[in-house]
Amino acid sequence: MEGSAIRDIRRRLGITQIELGERLGVDQGTVSRWERQVENPRPATLARLRSLLERDEERRAFNRSLAIVRCDLRPASLLDQNLRLVEISASGKKAFTDRGQDPFKLMGTSFETYSNRIGAPHLRDHLLESGFLDGAALLFSFTVNARGNGNVTIWEPLTEDGQFIGALNYITSFFDFPANDEFTIEKIGFVATDNPGTFHVTHAGQRAHLIDGASLY
Repeated sequence: MEGSAIRDIRRRLGITQIELGERLGVDQGTVSRWERQVENPRPATLARLRSLLERDEERRAFNRSLAIVRCDLRPASLLDQNLRLVEISASGKKAFTDRGQDPFKLMGTSFETYSNRIGAPHLRDHLLESGFLDGAALLFSFTVNARGNGNVTIWEPLTEDGQFIGALNYITSFFDFPANDEFTIEKIGFVATDNPGTFHVTHAGQRAHLIDGASLY
C-alpha cells in the first residue's frame, strides 16, 4: 500500500498520525514514515488498517441511513437486528397512512408479524431465502399493490464488524395499478452480492407485468 493511500485512509477516518498509531500499536514517527514511503507497514499492520477502514465504511453506511430517515430524504424506515420497526421518516409515516396503516401502531412490530398482518407471510420467507441477513444479498426489493396504489420498496442491510445489525428500507417510486380492492405483493426480488448487475425475481403476482410499463414518479 502506497504512503498516499495510508494518508488518505487516515484523513478519511478523521484522525491524526498519533491517533492512527495508537490504534495500530505504533508511534507517530512510524506512521509518518509510512506516509512518506520511507518504509512500509508489515502485513499484519496492513490487515488492521483495512479492518479500520471497513469499520469506517460500516459507520458511514449506518449514518447515511440515519440521515435518510431523520432528514426525511425519502419515505424510509429503520429496522433492528431482529427486523423490528424502530424508526420511520415523516414521509414514510405518510406512505403508511396512505395505505390505510397506522405508523405509530407499527413501531416495534417485527417483519414476520407485519408480513402476516398484511396477508403476505411469504414476503419474510423470500427475504430470508435471498441471503439478506447473511450478507449474500446487497439489496432486497418488493412491490406493493395497496388497492390500486403501487410502490417499490428497497431494503439495504446494515452491518457492524461484518455482522447484521439492522436494515434501512425506503420507497423508490409510486405509481398506479388498475383500480382494485386488494392489498397484494406483486413482485419480489434481490440483487446478490457476487452479481450486482442482475436483479433476481423470486415472486411475480398477477399484476407484475404492469410494473415495468408503469409511469414511475
